Amino acid sequence: MKRIIIPLIWVLIPMMLLSCKPEKPVPEDNPEIHAFLENYYQTFSDRDWERFESFFTDQAVLTTIWQSESDSVPVLFIKTITQFLEQTGSGPDSQPIFEERMVESKITVNNGLATAWVDYEAKFGTSENLMEWVGQDLFSLIRHEDRWYIASLSYMSQ
Repeated sequence: MKRIIIPLIWVLIPMMLLSCKPEKPVPEDNPEIHAFLENYYQTFSDRDWERFESFFTDQAVLTTIWQSESDSVPVLFIKTITQFLEQTGSGPDSQPIFEERMVESKITVNNGLATAWVDYEAKFGTSENLMEWVGQDLFSLIRHEDRWYIASLSYMSQ
């Protein structure tokens, strides 16, 4: 019977390659990002627009689906943070009561990138005519110069 000899290298290389497969990021309880998000929602509710803007990269994008009274169907609403802030007078600043509060978050971090799925509760209007709803935010975060920034924010209310 003839023996086939396989060089050890042909066995080790596939084993090494399989062991080098990058791990998938898993959700984690990240106190730093959780605090960042709590601070974000408080600043948003306080309507401190200068501080609010500092949470975002310069060209961050906010995206949702919106239907105004003049729209016959819902449309994709995409604004930069600058465009969003230019419209606060017809949004959050248009009523005496405005509040968003984080209820739950699922944060995933991988190197200097992170995502956060956040369930929130909102209030808007006057004490006589107060609207309340819940929704979900999806944050795409990037770490630069030892701090987190929002690169994009997609949101939907229910």
